[in-house]
Amino acid sequence: SSWQGLFCPQRPLDQRKMGWSTTCARSVPRVMPSWVILGAPGSGKGTYASLLAPRFGLQHISTGDLTRDALKTPEAAALRERVSAGHLVPDATIVAMLRERLNAVPESLSGVLLDGFPRSIPQAELLDTIAPVSLAIRVILKDEHILAKIAGRCGCTVCKRSYNLADIHDEDDGVFMPAILPQGTASRTGRNQQVADLKQLHCDCGGILEKRCDDGVAVAVERLQRYHAMADSLTDYYSKRGVLLDYRVRWGIQDMDGLTDQIRGLWPRPRKDIDTRYGYVM
Repeated sequence: SSWQGLFCPQRPLDQRKMGWSTTCARSVPRVMPSWVILGAPGSGKGTYASLLAPRFGLQHISTGDLTRDALKTPEAAALRERVSAGHLVPDATIVAMLRERLNAVPESLSGVLLDGFPRSIPQAELLDTIAPVSLAIRVILKDEHILAKIAGRCGCTVCKRSYNLADIHDEDDGVFMPAILPQGTASRTGRNQQVADLKQLHCDCGGILEKRCDDGVAVAVERLQRYHAMADSLTDYYSKRGVLLDYRVRWGIQDMDGLTDQIRGLWPRPRKDIDTRYGYVM
């Protein structure tokens, strides 16, 4: 792959390693129109992106998934060590992987919906060169609710289905996010509490449930602090361009129909006849 050379810090960057390799699916890098979904880690933006993308003829691309796939390769030993130590993946590496992934998006789709990127102004500026942004959806959810949901995440060891034991019922903020449980499991309504003991639950397929290994609360707090340190500048970046749309979470995935209608009322479906300087022709 054209990005693998970026794992070796002693090797200089060149255009081939930035995704311009002639081994790519296309000899000329593709400029792909895009939407992005912004929000704190654990806010649910990946789930929302996966639900919204097919409604608008978009390819959902998670840079987190791209990174996790890259970490499985033998060439990624240095990157695995960096990520394990709590560091972010270098911008150049993410952009190279993203460019390669964009080249594989079917021509029949209108564009892409990115989650997990950009996280900073330099990343946003890099993104504009390969996938001009016409809509930035900001997911807004309080940290206390995010941490409760992170603490409640679990998944099936057999079919990999995801569940969540946390039941958010916050009348003050108007946030009501019930637990996501196996069928036949009773949920109780409360304020930021877990509804059941994990050991008492089994997946609908019969598999055993286990906590996600990357969901330590201490790590989540650190990631949230890092996010808030950069979030305002990125929000301003897209707000000044007139492409920012705020989505304040209330019911979680049950909000998607209303959010879809809101987007359709404000933004047209992405078009391929774009001005590469500014994004879509609106």
